[in-house]
Amino acid sequence: MAATRASHAREGASPTNPSDARSSAHTERLDGRRVRRLLAINLGASVAFTAMYSTQAILPQIGQEFGVSPAQAGLTLSAVTLALAFASLAAGRLTDRLGSRRVMLVCSAALAVLSAAVALAPTFPALVGLRALQGAVVPGITVAGLAFLHNDLPAAWRGRVSGFYIAANTIGGLVGRLGVGLSVEIIGWRGGLGLVALLAAGGTTTLALGMPRGIPRTGAADETRGEAGGEAALVAAPEAVAGAGAGASLWAVARRLWWAPLLGGTVFFPFLTLFTYTPYRLESPPFNLSAGATSLIYLVYLLGAVASPLAGQISDRIGRRPTILAALALTALGLLLATVDALAVAALALAVVCVGSLMAHVVANASTSDGANALGPRARATALSLYTFGFYIGGGLGAFIPGIGWERYRWPGVLVPCAVALLLAALFALRTPARPPRRTPGPIHM
Repeated sequence: MAATRASHAREGASPTNPSDARSSAHTERLDGRRVRRLLAINLGASVAFTAMYSTQAILPQIGQEFGVSPAQAGLTLSAVTLALAFASLAAGRLTDRLGSRRVMLVCSAALAVLSAAVALAPTFPALVGLRALQGAVVPGITVAGLAFLHNDLPAAWRGRVSGFYIAANTIGGLVGRLGVGLSVEIIGWRGGLGLVALLAAGGTTTLALGMPRGIPRTGAADETRGEAGGEAALVAAPEAVAGAGAGASLWAVARRLWWAPLLGGTVFFPFLTLFTYTPYRLESPPFNLSAGATSLIYLVYLLGAVASPLAGQISDRIGRRPTILAALALTALGLLLATVDALAVAALALAVVCVGSLMAHVVANASTSDGANALGPRARATALSLYTFGFYIGGGLGAFIPGIGWERYRWPGVLVPCAVALLLAALFALRTPARPPRRTPGPIHM
């Protein structure tokens, strides 16, 4: 029976079969419905990142108002990232069971309400607690959205899908950092966070309109052989398989992809650390910049947004592992440049770290998705949530631990733990697939 199915699969793949050729062409095309869902999910997820990083540029101002140290002010980031990490595990399972649309809309609406509450927080503990609640609902938007895109679109595009998705998220994070940072001198940090709440409400509306009820079942969008293990994986939209079983358990996914959360955490640690504590560095001697001027450094995120899709395409062609290792080497160069006390070099260092870290993140994300092939389409959200768990655990540690280093050793105390994390990331990257995908994606047809 298996041999017969394999024979039929080979025959169906033959270019002499016009019916199957037309079907393949259809699954390789982005029709209007797919484009709308792609745009809605990317926009909705980008707003979630706007809310997530909204306090990063205003940590000194938060510290001044509530009378807390830099490491304590960093808890407004640690709280959201650590809560996000643990909530990611549940978000993946819920998405695999309930479907992406339902989970994304509920969590997006909750994020809008919580964002308004953050702007009104009366005490520092209340601010940290509300930020943790924000982090708890973010994975219901981001993990569910990426899982939907990976399942809805052909697997040959997985690297590019990850790249464009992370590019959109990068721009969303830029809006949160830069927008709040620039507005702090005009309407205060609370006013800037109020604007974030309005954006979160707009993101909910975008998702509701772009992912209408009754999303058509896409069926088998693609069948491809995974890089990790070579097993075939049927890729279908989450809604198409809702109710079709629970999928692989979290334990089964973790046993196969144990390296994914470790890689994610060590990739994110230096990235979040540098962008969290650079405002303290630039607002202190010898730079002495204002909060508004310091926030302009986040414009380097635009470079990361450009590099992210390129990383996905490169890894689709030459393989995940070499692309990740090259991206980590670029990040190491950025850390080296960050040791120089010159404003232009400091900006260049952040740009290099941004590009290298986001490229590594894109490819590590796609590698995790590839690794889930052998476990079936119902396991993909769970696999991505496992990666996200480690990713934000690393971010949470990066927002707090280097703050202690800053208080004791200033900037070198921030850079040393980043270098250690980067070395560990290179070691974990050796577990990712070395070979390029069996199928090389062609141009996208709109």
